Amino acid sequence: MRWLGVVFYLFFTTASAAAANDYVFPLFVDGATNGLSYRSALKIINTSATSPLQCTLTQRNTSAPFTGIDGTSYSADVFDGGFSPPALTQITLDQFLPFEILRTNAQSSLNTGYAKLSCPAAVQPELLVSVYDARNSKIGESTITPAAEGTSFQFLIDKRDGTRLAFSYVNDSATIGQFVLIARDRFNYEVDRRYDTIDSWSQVSRFVDEMLQLPADFVGTIELDGVNGGRNYVVGLQFTGIVFATIQPLVRNAPLSN
Repeated sequence: MRWLGVVFYLFFTTASAAAANDYVFPLFVDGATNGLSYRSALKIINTSATSPLQCTLTQRNTSAPFTGIDGTSYSADVFDGGFSPPALTQITLDQFLPFEILRTNAQSSLNTGYAKLSCPAAVQPELLVSVYDARNSKIGESTITPAAEGTSFQFLIDKRDGTRLAFSYVNDSATIGQFVLIARDRFNYEVDRRYDTIDSWSQVSRFVDEMLQLPADFVGTIELDGVNGGRNYVVGLQFTGIVFATIQPLVRNAPLSN
């Protein structure tokens, strides 16, 4: 996988349910490769009456620093948490700065992972992932909204126009286990399935056609069933050449009957 393979957390958390004001982004990317650079921009608006509001952004598998609206530098401090240690960034929103936009600078080699924003009160966040060419001209971007936690995630897939469906799957828990990817045709008959393993506090990005054997003109659904007992989050990505878009799955609390 080219784009996803090279492309495309609060501190020590437990396996309890996620807090109401935790916002998980299943894909976070920063860095340069093969003449292209990939950057993430986190936009946050304080929608609560709490001020000041102290939030924590936790990156897993990445540790990119940021620059804020007024040029403020935000570090990503890595703590030794064993496998996939968290990189933490503190963000304060107050009456003088009720919103913030934090941008990475793609000054290192390409790294991908996931990020979780945790706040003591409600905010409205979104993550913008952008790709730039060697002349620093933006050639593509897509917005990732906070993902819904679930057990089963389903996408429609249509390969007739040459597009490729990919996914970024997050296991935001201490549980290590298997996930399964299942393809069904338009009559809901199973065409192929594949099992794989994901570690704790980890993210996996794959093209669907790297895991499943599908006809070139396949139309149907793709279901991803996450780790049993984990905290699972998924976002889809659809590629046509270098053009990409994020796809939101249908989220369920239980797998479809097989």
